[in-house]
Parts: sequence; structure tokens; C-alpha cells
Amino acid sequence: LEFSAQAEPLQGIKTVCEYVEWMKGIAVVAMPGCSYELHSYAFDSETSTAVFIGTFRGTHTGHLDGLPAPTYKSMETDYVYSMHVNGHGKVDQIKKVWHSAWAACQVGWSSPISFPAAAEQLFHACESGKGWQGVMHYCTHDAVFHAQAEPLQDIATVRGYAEWMK
Repeated sequence: LEFSAQAEPLQGIKTVCEYVEWMKGIAVVAMPGCSYELHSYAFDSETSTAVFIGTFRGTHTGHLDGLPAPTYKSMETDYVYSMHVNGHGKVDQIKKVWHSAWAACQVGWSSPISFPAAAEQLFHACESGKGWQGVMHYCTHDAVFHAQAEPLQDIATVRGYAEWMK
């Protein structure tokens, strides 16, 4: 079974079996007593894809090779699984979307993440309805925009999105 993720700690993991063993190390050794909360799930019958959205919670109290010594700090990190189901009703592929750098920062495994000010300012300007005049200083004039949401499918630029949000 194929596994994929862009999260840095999971880069070398290519199979579901490898991922399950990695997760076992995290859940049983590094963060015993950890938990997860399932927020939502859905199934798209056209693509045979199941999607799960959850939050993982744990405190780093155990020694695991490849990780720093226990920090006794906690993480609360969101993630998404996309699972393809084959014609026999079995999962044959899993993709995980997870901001591992944020999680590592929470438990003290890495330094705080620096966030580009322009991206944050553009986000706030778009979402507060300032239109193109309010966001144009934070992006290129031809910045691309893409959304799968039906009302936004025809919008192809950040300028168009900013005006739509106004």
C-alpha cells in the first residue's frame, strides 16, 4: 500500500506499513497516552476517496531514537488523511497533509517558525474585504489564485479573489 506526505519527518516513508510503524513509535514510545479527535469525514464516490480531518494531541515524555530527549511539552496539531479505496473496498493509498514544522515547534523539537509578513498581511486584507487596493502591495500583479469551491472556480488571480471578497 502506497503512502505519501510532504511533511518533513515523513519524507522517507513510502508505504502504509512504514507509516504505521513510525506512528506507533510516536504514539507508544515518544508520546504515550496521546489521543486524536476526528472532526469530520467524507467519501467521494466518483473518485473513491475518503477524507478524514482530525487533531492529534500528545506530550513528549518518552525517548525515541531520532528525536530529541523528552521535552515534556505538548502538541495539538491538525491533519488530513486522503484515502483511495480500490474496487474491492480496500484502501490502497493514503496521503497525509500535516504541518509537521508547527507541531515540532510546539513540543520544542525545532525553533519557532518565521512567517513572511507579506503573506499574513495579504491574508488579512483579502479576508477583511479590502479588495485589490488593499492587497496589491503584498503580491505580484499577476499572482495566481485557485479554489475548488464552486463559486470561486472561475477566479484565476488574487486580484479577482480580492475583488470578489470585497
